[in-house]
Amino acid sequence: MTSVSAPAPHQAEVAEAATETGTGAGAGTGTAEAPGIPAQTTVPRGLLIGVQLPSPWGAPIRQALDGLLVGEPDIEIVDVSAAEGPERRPRVLLTGPGLRVERPPAWFGDVEWVHTVSAGVDSYPSWLLSAPVVTCSRGLHATQISEWVVTALLTGARQNSWVTAPVTAFPRPTPGALLAGSTLGIVGFGEIGQAVARRALALEVDVVALRRRDRPSPVDGVRLLPDLAGLLAVSDAVLLSAAATPDTHHLIDETALRQVRPGVHLLNIARGTLIDQEALRPALDDGRVRLASLDVTDPEPLPADHWLFTHPQVRISPHISGWAPSLEQAIARRFHENLLRYRSGQPLIGLVDPTAGY
Repeated sequence: MTSVSAPAPHQAEVAEAATETGTGAGAGTGTAEAPGIPAQTTVPRGLLIGVQLPSPWGAPIRQALDGLLVGEPDIEIVDVSAAEGPERRPRVLLTGPGLRVERPPAWFGDVEWVHTVSAGVDSYPSWLLSAPVVTCSRGLHATQISEWVVTALLTGARQNSWVTAPVTAFPRPTPGALLAGSTLGIVGFGEIGQAVARRALALEVDVVALRRRDRPSPVDGVRLLPDLAGLLAVSDAVLLSAAATPDTHHLIDETALRQVRPGVHLLNIARGTLIDQEALRPALDDGRVRLASLDVTDPEPLPADHWLFTHPQVRISPHISGWAPSLEQAIARRFHENLLRYRSGQPLIGLVDPTAGY
């Protein structure tokens, strides 16, 4: 493998957590495969791969990929940016958020496959998704995000009872709730939603879900509901894990917040745009929403004086639910696996439908 450096790419936000599916009655999964590209006719020896990975998190991905490509002398990697490109045009592009230009750079003309290091593709320019084949890192964040959700559910139900001094008399516990016997509604039932469901079921939580496509539930014990209003009416906690698309923009708006079960716990690991935050504020104040646990907001980052930071019923984490100690290595392995498939003309993993937006 040969590695060539070009002008450094833009700085960009932290890599995004994945969201796998839309809303309504169905969802995509991480096993979606892109059509193969015939190896002998369109994939030459001496393959040039363009890499656009913003600092600082892009460096570990690039390092892991370099290690995987040791012993591949006919693969060349070149760093690319939106402003300037390499002398030779890459056929494959590995990219992360950061190509913030309206028009494609000249070097993009020969790219026939784009792979994104994130699961969501809503932050990428539309021209990037116009490549003949686009794949993403769907499914690589499901375990860690599901653990974040379970943590939020448990800490939201079981109030803090840790002590820092001896207790001479056992006080009556602060009113709380049990997760067991409660109902969790999941909006967007892709790999993340399914991973959350399996863990919630193990805690004896009743799980209902909403999918965009009318298909049987992929998780035994999960009831699929036909519409959002029905899900909101029966759920003690609602998890948003749908892709950010025009259809899901402000999905949780004033109307939806009047349909929730009073005292609902609202969790969002998808995108901040799924919630109308100004409609959320009165719902928090009057108790319709007991607690909001948000890993994503709109915008990101929030202004320092934003009301969400100081509201007593809001908890925010800085879009890190999808991170894990080995995430960068997993992203590199996924791309490498797809690269092997690409070179042999086999279907690729993690196909993105640019029209659907995920």
